[in-house]
Amino acid sequence: MSFMVLKYILTSLFSSILFFSCSKKGQVKGELEAFQSQIITLCLDSMEYVERGQEIDSEINAPSFQWVVYADSLVCSSCKLSEMYKWDELLRKVGMYGEDLKFYFIFSPSTEDRFGFDWTVRTYAPEYPIYIDTLGIFERSNPHLPHNPMFHTFLLDENNNVLLVGNPLENEKIEEMFWQIVEEKLGKRE
Repeated sequence: MSFMVLKYILTSLFSSILFFSCSKKGQVKGELEAFQSQIITLCLDSMEYVERGQEIDSEINAPSFQWVVYADSLVCSSCKLSEMYKWDELLRKVGMYGEDLKFYFIFSPSTEDRFGFDWTVRTYAPEYPIYIDTLGIFERSNPHLPHNPMFHTFLLDENNNVLLVGNPLENEKIEEMFWQIVEEKLGKRE
């Protein structure tokens, strides 16, 4: 194979990788912009609420911030539920903000995963409240919610506008931005 042919092949391969990489970034950016341009309907009262045997308190005022962690029927809900311990440290820190900052864990287990999910709920007994959306109400109420799971963890303001998208447990920059947004509005608390 001549040097020119090899150079052409490598240039074509690199150009293709670059093209697909850029188009993927453009697609993600477009999904993010569309997602952030509309409000989120939480519809929590239409879901089953589980919190170690406690009843849900009816909220009079909307919190200043709401962090939503959503596991749709395409992911293993029981797997996600068994990983909730990973949120412990962040949720302890968030606790200092009381009712001003709420976390909502919403699970929409698939029919195939429902038995395993129910078993995990009973045996794991999550420390934090969870919402179980067996009817897919959350997704139907928010058709603009991207199917990509990287968009299924997000911060809302008091009007349910999306302020930040991403998982602070997986991305240090997302966690930094989260605290910056919260402290800007609610102040720094120790």
